[in-house]
Formats: sequence, C-alpha cells, structure tokens
Amino acid sequence: MPEIYLENITKRYGKRVVVKNLTLKVNDKEFFSLLGPPGSGKSTILRIIAGLETPDEGNVYIDGRLVNNVSPLERDVAMMFETLALYPHMTVYENFAFPLRKLNLSEEEIRNRIKETAELLKIDHLLDRRPAQLSGGERQRVALGRALVKRSRILLLDEPLGHLDAKLRVYARVEIKKIQEKFGQTAIMSTFSVTDAVTISDRMGLIFNGELLQVGRPKDLIEKPRNLFVAKYLSSLPLNLIYCTLEYKEGRLILSSERFDIDVSMLSEILAKKVGEKLMVGIRPSVMNVKDAPPGIEATVDAVEPLGAENILKVNAGGVEMFVKVPSTRKYKYGDRVWMEPMLDRIYIFDEKGEAIYP
Repeated sequence: MPEIYLENITKRYGKRVVVKNLTLKVNDKEFFSLLGPPGSGKSTILRIIAGLETPDEGNVYIDGRLVNNVSPLERDVAMMFETLALYPHMTVYENFAFPLRKLNLSEEEIRNRIKETAELLKIDHLLDRRPAQLSGGERQRVALGRALVKRSRILLLDEPLGHLDAKLRVYARVEIKKIQEKFGQTAIMSTFSVTDAVTISDRMGLIFNGELLQVGRPKDLIEKPRNLFVAKYLSSLPLNLIYCTLEYKEGRLILSSERFDIDVSMLSEILAKKVGEKLMVGIRPSVMNVKDAPPGIEATVDAVEPLGAENILKVNAGGVEMFVKVPSTRKYKYGDRVWMEPMLDRIYIFDEKGEAIYP
C-alpha cells in the first residue's frame, strides 16, 4: 500500500492562493486527517492527490513515483466528495456497482462487496432506492459506501460525516476505521470536526488559509499546540485566554493580570528569561480545579450549563469571563462564589505573537 508525499504544493484560483507551499508525508496504511475550518484548502489538497486538480507548483508522489501527469484512474484512488456526487438516475446498488464494473470484477464479487459494505453502514435496506428517495444522512452514507466498496489503495474522504447525526457519526467513524485497517488502505480525511479527527486518526494536520500549521498525533496537538490558533481550534469548549505580564513578586515567579495573579514558580526554568514580557495564558475549562474556598482565583458563577455527567460553569473573575468544567454532582447556581486553580502542567503559555512558549 502507498506512501503519499506532497512536496512544496501551491495551488491558485485566479489571484487567490488556496494552498501555500505545503509539504506533507502520509505514511503507508496510515489514517491521516486534514483538520481545519471551511475554506482552508482541505478539499483542494484531496483533489490534487486524486489527480482532479493540478498543482501550480510542487510535486505529488505516490510510492515514490512522481504522479503529477498520471491520470486519476491510474492512481488507484477512491474519493468521497463533500457534494456526494451520486448518480440520480441509478439505484443505490447501481451507484455502488458502477465503479466496480470498471474494475472488471465478476457480478458475484460485486454483489458480495456491495452486501458487506451496505451492511456495515446500515444501508442494506436502501439498495433498491434512488438518491432522491433518501434523506440527507442516508445519501451521505451511500456516498461513503461507494468510496469504501472500491477498496482502492488510497482512500480520500472529503467531509464524510458532515450530514450524519451524533449517533451515526460515532458508528460511521468506527466502521470507516475498521474497513481502512481491514484492507490496509492509506486514508486521508478532510474535516472541520475536532472530535472526528481526534477519534479516528493515527496522525492529523491542522490547516488554515492553505498553510499547514502543525502535524502530529492527536494527543500531541492537543497537549502541545504550536501556537494560539491550534490551541483554540482544538479546545472543545472556549479556551480561557488571560493576558498577563511575567514578574517576580516576593521571590515568586508570577503571571500577573489586571485582576489576579497565577504563581508559576514551578516553571521558572522555562520562563525565567521571559520576565518583564507580556504573555498570554490559555487554560482549557477541563484543567481548572474548582473549589468552594481559597486559595485560587476568586470568581462568581454567572451561568450553569448541564451536560449530563458534567456541568459547564460560566464564571466572572473580576471582570474576566471564564468557563470551567465540574462534575454534575457538585451543585452551583447563579451568584455562587468559587475559587479556581489551574493545573500548571496542563496550561498553555504564548508570547505576544501567539507562539507557544510552554509546554
């Protein structure tokens, strides 16, 4: 199965640069996700790999072979399009069978593949229907199935889970990964969903405005974001961002904001050379210990949002709005006073430009 290497890829549409000097290696049999907001260039990258778009600059290699001038059919790629691109005059079965017949497979093999894929995606009862008779979520699963049924060496998935409800998304993620691993495919998925990327990927890359900001294992991007944009995008809840100055106070190293201080003496080896500089502290709601008494950052509860086993508290710390996560067994209401202590080994610290200093 193939390794994919993109070397210094640039793509323009008119004066607009949608992919900027991008270099990326996707390993053999790896599931890689391109994560980013709409319009960041994810779909264009997939189309370049598939051979449906030609880069203005740079090279595409598959298994070490330069494929810039190789046709999509010769690249052995299956792609699910965000627009779904189903044939409206064909049944679901025929939509599945069409690319398989081009591979000169026997009708028995075609039937077996379609049956297996349709059962995995829970659409076997839809095989005799046309796309117009399906719901949006059903059409999405059919488009996904048509890409999976081909069992190409390379699987490209453009927003494959976008129209599925929450329960089906969970099931579809499991089945996509199962099929990819079963057939040893190299897979690349584009998505705006952090949850989808984190749960299914071996590695992922965050892309914004056509630039690849950071690549690594999901755990690495979450725990060690390269800059403020990466940290904000990967936070499932709003990232608490506090503007501070690093100072020494009474022998302690302190991140001092207008409203409160955070003692970071335990990080002195890392931060000592930054004393006097203006910094930004990023604290995810889940890495704040909430207490009913000092010490800590004093705050007042403004709102409580129940989320099953957890509650999200919106609090006001001397004019600074923050979000924190607490177990639902701890009862709070509007106006309650709380004290918060960030877990210093899990906070982020950025310079004025938003580049990571810690961790």
